[in-house]
Amino acid sequence: MLIALRVTAVLHAVAYAVQPILAGMFLSGRDNAIGSHGDNAAIVSTLALVLAVMAAVARRKRLAGPYVLPIAATVFVLEIVQLTAGMDHVMWLHIPLGVGLFAAVIATLPLVLAAKSVKSVQEDRT
Repeated sequence: MLIALRVTAVLHAVAYAVQPILAGMFLSGRDNAIGSHGDNAAIVSTLALVLAVMAAVARRKRLAGPYVLPIAATVFVLEIVQLTAGMDHVMWLHIPLGVGLFAAVIATLPLVLAAKSVKSVQEDRT
């Protein structure tokens, strides 16, 4: 389960990292990149949902620490706000929220990758 959680977190981070590249391509005159930016946003949000569900299951089974679920759930909710702001062309929210989410996704990735099963931590203490 932890391996699947980690793989999903990496895929999510990679997909999220592609977003500013696609936005930059659009701003550089490649008009078709905006469609790719939107398509990738759907992928990013789907991966965020999967990650949040997996984090909930991992937490319930005591396979992950207490921080993984709230981080994953918060990122998912904020990504839905981000996606909605982008689709509605609310750029004053879309751009800074995207920057903040990018920082959050990248900063929390090592925490998910380093997560150790709560069960194994308890076994190490005994």
